[in-house]
Amino acid sequence: MRTTIFWIAQAILLALLQYLYHPSVVLAAVGLALMLGLVLLSTWSARRSAKGARGMVIGLIVAGVSGFMFSQAMDVAYALLSAPEGLRFTVIFESLFAGLWIAVSSLVARAWLPRAQKQE
Repeated sequence: MRTTIFWIAQAILLALLQYLYHPSVVLAAVGLALMLGLVLLSTWSARRSAKGARGMVIGLIVAGVSGFMFSQAMDVAYALLSAPEGLRFTVIFESLFAGLWIAVSSLVARAWLPRAQKQE
């Protein structure tokens, strides 16, 4: 019963906050779905992590990373839903190109750049 009340309260509060913050109902719904999913991830992690200070640190790290994930996902949602017609999906290609560029650059750097020599 407590679990049901917790998730109903989460859904109502987050729905209200997302509705008041975002400029459209569609973006508010996307934000609600993302936030509920990330809260689910964070609570799942918090319930299974270690007790005491170590568990607290792990919980804070998961929550911080989840916050960044929410921010990035909402940026994508804004780009897909608010960009002019015909340009909505360029963010996907931009992200793929950036990821590919970073991966190739790191592989080239690994192969060509000298590595630090250990002093004996």
